[in-house]
Amino acid sequence: MSGSERAIDEWRTLGGESVDNNGDEPDIVFAHVSDLHGQLTPRYQVYYDNPTSTPDFEFGDDDRVIKRGGGIPLLAAKLDQLRADHEVCTVMSGDTFHGAAATTYTDGRAMLDPINDHVEPDVYVPGNWDYSNDAAEDGKLLELMDGLDAPVLANNLYDYETDSRLYDAYRLLDIGGLSVGVVGMTNIYVDRMAPAFYEGKYRFGKHPALLEESAQAAREDGADVVVAVTEIGLPWMVQAAKDCSSIDVMFSAHTHEYTYVPILIEETETVVVESGMGEALGRVDVRVRDGSVQFRHHLYCLTEDGEYTPDPDPAATETVESVRAPFFEDDPEFEQGAGTLDQPLDTVVGQTKTPLYRQSFLESAWNTLFNDALQAHFNTDLAVCHGFRYGTAIPAGDITLEQLYTFFPMTTPVARGVAYGQQLTSHMEEFLEDNFTPYPYNQEDGRVRNFSSNVEVTVDPTAKRGRRLVEMRVNGDPVDPEETYSVATYRRPGDPERDLGNCGFPFQDVEIDEGTIPVDIVAEYLDAHSPVDYEVTGLVESADDGGHVQNTPADGPYPFIQPGVDYRSGDAYCETAMIPRGNVFPEEGRNRKR
Repeated sequence: MSGSERAIDEWRTLGGESVDNNGDEPDIVFAHVSDLHGQLTPRYQVYYDNPTSTPDFEFGDDDRVIKRGGGIPLLAAKLDQLRADHEVCTVMSGDTFHGAAATTYTDGRAMLDPINDHVEPDVYVPGNWDYSNDAAEDGKLLELMDGLDAPVLANNLYDYETDSRLYDAYRLLDIGGLSVGVVGMTNIYVDRMAPAFYEGKYRFGKHPALLEESAQAAREDGADVVVAVTEIGLPWMVQAAKDCSSIDVMFSAHTHEYTYVPILIEETETVVVESGMGEALGRVDVRVRDGSVQFRHHLYCLTEDGEYTPDPDPAATETVESVRAPFFEDDPEFEQGAGTLDQPLDTVVGQTKTPLYRQSFLESAWNTLFNDALQAHFNTDLAVCHGFRYGTAIPAGDITLEQLYTFFPMTTPVARGVAYGQQLTSHMEEFLEDNFTPYPYNQEDGRVRNFSSNVEVTVDPTAKRGRRLVEMRVNGDPVDPEETYSVATYRRPGDPERDLGNCGFPFQDVEIDEGTIPVDIVAEYLDAHSPVDYEVTGLVESADDGGHVQNTPADGPYPFIQPGVDYRSGDAYCETAMIPRGNVFPEEGRNRKR
């Protein structure tokens, strides 16, 4: 097959058994749009040859390919095709109103008309980055959600002061002759990400039992089929599928994974899928036969050369061009936070010899480049940043200002400070615990901290808590716990005055470069060093006597972020339920506070 996907799967039971009558039509087609991250037009993305869930691309001798696709006009056209032939329920997982210059400088409002007029979701569930616009001014999440034509679902989002739930936990939709219960659960980790995203505004229920409770309520209201739409991450959802027996299909988001092959949980007969980032569209067909729910699945990667990719929708194209036009004027004159956009987005700011992307767990070429730019700007001993994984790919060649904003679409100022070596290593150990804990419900990040290219880290994912950092070296020398190091990073809105870059400890000699944002320092670095040449070089590696860590989806099975794997014995993590079936969870057990 020359296209971007395999043919649509055969009909199966929710337990995975094949059933007869493969040609029978579905009662409902669920179309899943997730993690759009401001993607209005086609962008480049990296696709991996994963051992258990692989797209039908020609990989040749490599384990990855870069292709261009996605964007609202292609999504709208594909959705229109499906709607012309089937009863379609379009479910949308968040992280929509963040991820581009257009979202950054409009507080996300640039996405409202394209979503309402052309994607037309039947339900919307907020993602963690949808709250980021509250960092600029209070209440932007609520304004954005009010601006959607679709109902917003979030069974775990509460008002900070009153503890009242802000949105419905579920909705019953009558589609295809069936009553469909759609449960929504927003990201549970927002209060661990940035104070300005939530403080004084929102509280978050965290317990997976909330999913089961909402699903059971939908069943009691008469739902024939129950699906969950979430934005928490694939490892969390795979575990929740083992613990929640009342849900038929779980639509996951947040970790940006591509389940070309759905994950089947036989014990609870639950199907889990995740549908990538913006340029993909997940499809799950459902039918009920003799009282049994059956399904088939397909993931469309809407690459421009794909066999299943339609021509862009003309009306959506017109809307998108109208939204984007002000950002390509000679003098755009946009301001937000510490940032100013005074050049058109198609301005070429540098070149790269090798592709840049960061859909990885341990190390990415892009994040190393970003940290090197920070270090050069401040002339520090090292630089540190969050191991971000949103953003698209940049093929070898010119780099535009617009592409930089897809990697760091925030207008927070860059900063520097001085830290003790012990602070740096303790901070790294804390993040390793977050990623390598064997309990998926305690995992939040799905990536480790990233540093400038002069920092090397050795980890052991199989070690006990507090011992997973084997060694950390700066310029080849082990970090001295009593020595001080100058560190370049950035300042997050709402953080304590001396806490920089989500490090969680007070720096000394803090210097904030007001008016300079990450995009500025990367453009500055590219101007001085283009063409840049960055590769993954093993700056973060596992110890020889420890377990192997997957860096990209090409390195192991889905979900590729598998921090809880017992690597030494080779056993997959958490094969059993973690919530005792007989437990009843009282109000205080929902842990609405951090």
